Amino acid sequence: MSSSDRPIRDFMTPSVHTISMESTLPEARNLMQEHGIRHLPVLDEGKLVGLLSDRDLARLEGFPMVDFNLVSVPDAMSEQPYVVSPDTAALEVVRTMRDQRYGSAIVTEAGKVVGVFTTTDALRALADEWS
Repeated sequence: MSSSDRPIRDFMTPSVHTISMESTLPEARNLMQEHGIRHLPVLDEGKLVGLLSDRDLARLEGFPMVDFNLVSVPDAMSEQPYVVSPDTAALEVVRTMRDQRYGSAIVTEAGKVVGVFTTTDALRALADEWS
């Protein structure tokens, strides 16, 4: 079976770090730096409500008139992240990410975040396919 026929669960990063809506942006940045990640699903009482990326943080830090410490996670996050099920075909996910210019897909099952698939995961799958 080629990589494109396999489900996204075979390529996603399964242990996902998340952040709550009540967290601060400095906490989010520290979590990203500590774990070497660029995407944090945002949860409200266990439910996915958005996605905070390193790009979101960098954009805010670039505005000198904005106090980074006073901006809330809900104000900084993307409210409609790209969400897929673990059984979605990898090729479908990659094509959508390419076409929509998404940096990640959040993988959910029964309402719970079970993984994240990023461009890094896609490159890893491609390298494995070519080797």
